[in-house]
Amino acid sequence: MDKPISFAFSVFVRKYERYLLIAFLVQIPLLILHSFLTNYIYAVTPSGGSLLSVADIYYAFVTMVLLIYAMVPFIKFTANEFEGHENPLKNAFYTFAVQGFNIFAFSVLISLLTVIGFMFLIIPGLVILAAFISAPIIAVIDEKSVWKSMKESFQIFKKHSWKIILFISLLSLLELIIGIALNFLLFSITESYAAIVISQIFLNTIFFPVFAVVLTSLVIKWREGLNSLEMKDEAVV
Repeated sequence: MDKPISFAFSVFVRKYERYLLIAFLVQIPLLILHSFLTNYIYAVTPSGGSLLSVADIYYAFVTMVLLIYAMVPFIKFTANEFEGHENPLKNAFYTFAVQGFNIFAFSVLISLLTVIGFMFLIIPGLVILAAFISAPIIAVIDEKSVWKSMKESFQIFKKHSWKIILFISLLSLLELIIGIALNFLLFSITESYAAIVISQIFLNTIFFPVFAVVLTSLVIKWREGLNSLEMKDEAVV
């Protein structure tokens, strides 16, 4: 893949209705579950008056677990489009059903480590996330265990660490800024909590698929580079 970002946006625009269907059937139910869980957490967890409360830590953990889990069908559909797979949407949902639990367990562990890292001045958590965020993508593409994909994910991170960290940071910051601006706009019109939740879900159904599609395309490209290096090393030997 010569131009992964161009490919990502091209396939996202051309197949937008398919990504929207995935979001409607997978991402939105998980976002609704996320909303109920986090509201409950904030309701029963004392804040303690500190800058970072226990509820905030739980919120970050639940958010990361569900979002990494929700990546699966987006990853598979994008990979299927790149490979020219027949019935790419059906296959994406099948993969989500088959590999979902394995990647959910992985997301719990990585999210826990990332949140712990975030508690130490953010950077360690961001590094942990960036180092292993490619593992679910590799596992879904190769249809293998995500645990066996961690080594290759770390190899990709070592070669493209700043690109991954920058991509995650910029897209997250952009969504945060737009989300805050949207909240201010809505608060000037209505105080309805439902309107706020719906607007944030709508915003996430745009940014999150873009994140998954672009990252999947980049990982495909980076893996091609790793394979080329391995072939050259073998030739030298």
